[in-house]
Amino acid sequence: MMSLRNLGVFGSAFDPPTLGHLDVLQQAATCHDCILLVPSAFHAFGKNPLPFGLRLQMLQCFVEEADVGCPVEVCDLEAKLLEQNPGRPVYTYDLMAALTRKYRNKTTVSFIRGPDNARPETWSRFYKSQEIEKKWPIFTAIERVAIRSSEVRSILESAKIADDLQQGLNMLLPSVQAFIINNNLYQTGNP
Repeated sequence: MMSLRNLGVFGSAFDPPTLGHLDVLQQAATCHDCILLVPSAFHAFGKNPLPFGLRLQMLQCFVEEADVGCPVEVCDLEAKLLEQNPGRPVYTYDLMAALTRKYRNKTTVSFIRGPDNARPETWSRFYKSQEIEKKWPIFTAIERVAIRSSEVRSILESAKIADDLQQGLNMLLPSVQAFIINNNLYQTGNP
């Protein structure tokens, strides 16, 4: 990774990465030299996403196509942190602390928060949310593109006709669409 002054960290399940995620990244790019996309390895809120490896591959497709405005990299650090504490969620606080140690020389590490996680009722559920606010700068995106991964999954899982399937796919970058179709993801009874 190049020499950085401002490194943004955007964590999510990315199940799948959507045009909503892209909009958050485009907003955050104005304040960061580089952004790390960190898919959750063991979600703290008990979500049960696709296997980590599949989401990592989808995210790589997303990064290769996304026009964000600054360099974007996929980071698998949560999987490494999970190996150190198997069976325990990887919390944002722990991730940020690990990245701060890794990039401690002349780099400000900040947390990028999407509009969903910025809602007080959600943010208060984050482990050590107040400490995160005190310890790291937080960039909070506004909602300009109201697309949720859960909505995309629901459409893709229940798509009975080609038009429904296309509606769900239109919420994704073409490379992510192709990955989902080629791997038959989110169809009822599949991974």
